[in-house]
Amino acid sequence: MKFQKTIILLFLLFLGACTKKSTPENALADFINYRFTGGQEKGDLLEMTEGPLKEKIESLEEKALASFLNAKELKKRKLKVLIKSCEEERCYLTYVLNYSQGTESPKEFGVEVKKIAQLERFDKTWKITDVSNVKTYIEGRKDLKVSAEGESEAP
Repeated sequence: MKFQKTIILLFLLFLGACTKKSTPENALADFINYRFTGGQEKGDLLEMTEGPLKEKIESLEEKALASFLNAKELKKRKLKVLIKSCEEERCYLTYVLNYSQGTESPKEFGVEVKKIAQLERFDKTWKITDVSNVKTYIEGRKDLKVSAEGESEAP
């Protein structure tokens, strides 16, 4: 009997630990962490987004989408939320994201971006509706090749 109670208690603790409350910070972190994984799917990104950002992702043509989803040379280093300005149903998070790009060691490029994410609550779930770039700093060990064709930008 005592063993059954212990198992039930452990199950409830495990269930409680796995239930993550939907907050703007969690929604942003989940989106960014997903953007740095391999095997991203358009459908998964669409589930995390709404509004103008969702429309942009939906409208990407196949070549642009493949470039957008390609994270094989990117490695997230640090995400830090600097400013949080929230109302009941809308939130703006200003954040800094550091990541490296390249296959060589040390990495070819170190990138720091400062962005503002707009999030809105939809049925108790926070979703990203827009992201705007404030500034980008790139430190390169190689020459930077700039092209307007097939542009891709990290989250």
